[in-house]
Order: sequence, then C-alpha cells, then structure tokens
Amino acid sequence: MFKKVLVVEDLDTVGYGISMMLQQDLNVKEVVLTQYCDDAYLKFQSALKNNSPFELLITDLSFQKDHRPSNIKSGKALIEKVRENNQDIPIVICSVEEKPDMIKRFIRKNEISAYVLKGRYGLKDLREAVISVFKGKQFLSHKIAQLSKGSNIFEIEDYDVSLLRYLSNGLTQDQISDLFNTKGVSPSSLSSIEKRLNKLKDILQANNNVQLVANAKDIGLI
Repeated sequence: MFKKVLVVEDLDTVGYGISMMLQQDLNVKEVVLTQYCDDAYLKFQSALKNNSPFELLITDLSFQKDHRPSNIKSGKALIEKVRENNQDIPIVICSVEEKPDMIKRFIRKNEISAYVLKGRYGLKDLREAVISVFKGKQFLSHKIAQLSKGSNIFEIEDYDVSLLRYLSNGLTQDQISDLFNTKGVSPSSLSSIEKRLNKLKDILQANNNVQLVANAKDIGLI
C-alpha cells in the first residue's frame, strides 16, 4: 500500500474522514492534509526536494474562496501544475462534478488514475479507488462509469472549444460565423453554430450563453 499520501480538501470534516480511512483502513503510514492548493503544491515540491516524495495525490476539483489570497485556485490547476513538471504521481479526484464527457476529457489530458464522486458512498468508493490505483488499475465511481458507456454522449472537440473561447471573448454568433468562414473552419454557418451551442448547453447544463461560458470555465474547458 502507499506509504505517503497528500490529500487536498477544503472541507475539514471530509478531509478528516479521508485521512482516517487511509490510516485506519488502508494502513497508510503518512497522510498530509491541506485545505489549500497553494499549500499542497509547496508540500509536494518540498517532499521532492527532500527525496521523500508523495506516492499518491487525492484532490477535489473546486475550492471555496475565503479571505486568503491564492495563486492556484482549483484542483484542476493544481493537477496541471504537477503534470507540467512531468511528475507521474498517481492522482485520484474526489469531486461532486459528474459531467461524463468533461470527466473523460480531463482524465485523458492529465492521466488521472481514479475519479470518485462525493456522496453517500463516496468514502467507500475512495477506499476501492486507492486499492485499485495501488494495483495499477484505473477506477471510476459506478455512476460515472455507467454514464461514460452511453452511446449518445456528445464528444467535445477542438471546434467546440474554439467556439466557446470566442464566445467568452465577447464575440456574437454572427461574428464567430464570419471568423470561421474567413479561417476556413467548418461548419461556419450561423445555423450550425446555433445547433452546436444548443448541444453544448445540454452537456454543460446551461440555460443561456452566459451560463454556458461560466460552466465551461468552471470545469477548465476554456
């Protein structure tokens, strides 16, 4: 079993529960718990410099803002910063976010070892996830695994990311259509863009373009 684990969780009761499970159920000798991503990265780097690296990182994706200023504002940003330095530490995400397409995209991009949904069986799933990851296997909470198998899941492509990015920069659908047409991006018609945006609203659970952009930013799509 892993001997040294870094847990990043801003809710103290949840973090405490995870720490106790790791120590008591899985006999992890050293569990370091922090509520801030900045602190987590400093501890991660310090452990590397001291030749005593963490063997597993468990983190949430979203963190509540408080009076304390921060540079690394989310679990996603923390993970990307860790991966920027070519660190291949296994990473387990424990989050309430359950949009399967976004999860699949993030898992592929950042080589995530396990994704656990917070909830009634979250701690039980997390225990199973850590065991699976230790054995070199990937783990997904049952609900995520089932949703990911759906044949009607709409895969978000680079085209969609560009569309969302232009929308976030204040361009209208007409302007985006003209821009795509100029750049030779297909489809570029206004009707195609409208259909694509409506599909993205379904995926990201948004009622309008403003909420669509906000949700896309929340999950780090743009």
